[in-house]
Amino acid sequence: MKTNIIAFALVSWFSLACNAQNTPEALITNENVEKHIKTLASDTFLGRKPGTIGEEKTTNYIKSQLEEFDVLPANNGSYFQEFKIQKVKFAHCSDMRVRFKNESKTYHFEKDFYAKTTFKLNENVDVKDAEMVFAGFGIVAPQLGWDDYKNIDVKGKIVVVLFSDPGYHSKNPKHFNGETPTYYAGVKYKKKEAAKRGAVGLIMIHNDAINWEAVKDDSDAPNFIEGQPQLASDNLKFSGLISKALANTIFENSGYGPNYVENALSKDFLPTNLKAKVSLSLRATYEDLMRTKNVVGMIKGAKRPNEYVLYTAHWDHVGFKSDHAGNDSIFNGAIDNASGTAMQLEVARAFSKLKKKPERSILFLFTSAEEMGLFGAEHYANYPLYPLNKTACVINADASFAVDKMRMVINVIESHTEMDTIVNLAASKLGREIVETKGEELPGNVFQRSDHYPFVKKGVPAVWNVGNFDPLSGDKKEEEKIMTFVTTHYHKVTDEYYDGFNCDNITFDAQLNFLTGLEIANSPLWPNWNEGSQYKAIRDESMSSN
Repeated sequence: MKTNIIAFALVSWFSLACNAQNTPEALITNENVEKHIKTLASDTFLGRKPGTIGEEKTTNYIKSQLEEFDVLPANNGSYFQEFKIQKVKFAHCSDMRVRFKNESKTYHFEKDFYAKTTFKLNENVDVKDAEMVFAGFGIVAPQLGWDDYKNIDVKGKIVVVLFSDPGYHSKNPKHFNGETPTYYAGVKYKKKEAAKRGAVGLIMIHNDAINWEAVKDDSDAPNFIEGQPQLASDNLKFSGLISKALANTIFENSGYGPNYVENALSKDFLPTNLKAKVSLSLRATYEDLMRTKNVVGMIKGAKRPNEYVLYTAHWDHVGFKSDHAGNDSIFNGAIDNASGTAMQLEVARAFSKLKKKPERSILFLFTSAEEMGLFGAEHYANYPLYPLNKTACVINADASFAVDKMRMVINVIESHTEMDTIVNLAASKLGREIVETKGEELPGNVFQRSDHYPFVKKGVPAVWNVGNFDPLSGDKKEEEKIMTFVTTHYHKVTDEYYDGFNCDNITFDAQLNFLTGLEIANSPLWPNWNEGSQYKAIRDESMSSN
């Protein structure tokens, strides 16, 4: 099948090159991209938080633009796909009984420990005599030569870990990232690694950097979309925090000694079964949080209208905080993700201007609540308006950078699907090149952190292009601006539109997305995942029902 895709791509390539009307330069403009970003990132949109007046302004703006482009409403005559977000509410946790050999001691909830569950909502979750295992920092990072789970079986056990990562504790700038936390420092990461190995729970040892009182605040309780409570579950029966005093007692009674932090920092560290068993019970329920909506539009295909190319971008950001330090309290989200929304709006306008309409239908999905957990994309993927086994691919746009045009492009899903040939040829038309990742996942778990991923889980091949380095202008300082944004402005009030905002690379990425979608829309072939991909079987099964 790859050979066929390559052959088709080469033919369509020459056709595209000979048709000036279809060139992105003639259809997608900097002026329009900038207009959208300036509007969406303005203070009047209040940071585009779902469930606020900012949502109404944002979704109505997107709707008005689609109407102007003659893009049809895609949900039974409506541009909106509404859904409800719900929130876990922690209802109960017993005291905790710890058994050391033949002796049991009871430790008090909110004094000696704190624990929460999202395992089964509205049901009692019981843990009985689960063994404890000390797994250092709970980190597995092969590229750093680090594995805290080597030679240990934690299935059915409770994993005890230290706060943050080794660099934080060692203060060595060459160790992980020194005192600056890495992705591996996050509690979500530690939970994921423990759950992946079959642990029933994860307990972190209290550190002075953690506000013990703040831990009791359930304002950060997981959210999920109505009907999909598994989205709130981390697949552990519970997770929590124990005091240093309780941790010291456990290590002492296990014969481990007081130097557990120093031991965990050693390259020779081995995880250890502790001589302690834990019992406790927990319960969680949920409450309605908000109603919100995706915005959906469609350009019908001329020959195969019941097959679809799906463009996605999340319209939401994190809103505003009245208690934020400084004069500016609005998180405008110009890059994240007014840029992606602007790109896909301009792609929609470009498709609407084509004299020869695409053969497959083009769907545009502007999702809500990506920042809360990809919920808008999850809702569509679970309740699609058009069959996913009739959706050829997803082309996502999320956070393109305000710099000069970048020749080198990262496609986050590169080397995973048969879409690579199409993307590479589209990039070549623009004088660009896709970075070869050879199947390696990018740092920070980026592969799972944007709106393409809920579709990937359903087996739909995806593309997410971001121009990243090697500026065509030759000015290497433009590359530094990208790193500065990531380290200084990401999810800060300073991610905003300003005079001199450079849309060149954002427009360049929009052009690449347009060409990629145009190629696959006019292709008679059906892209799949590469052999060996865990998602290929999912796609094959879904396609078998056609």
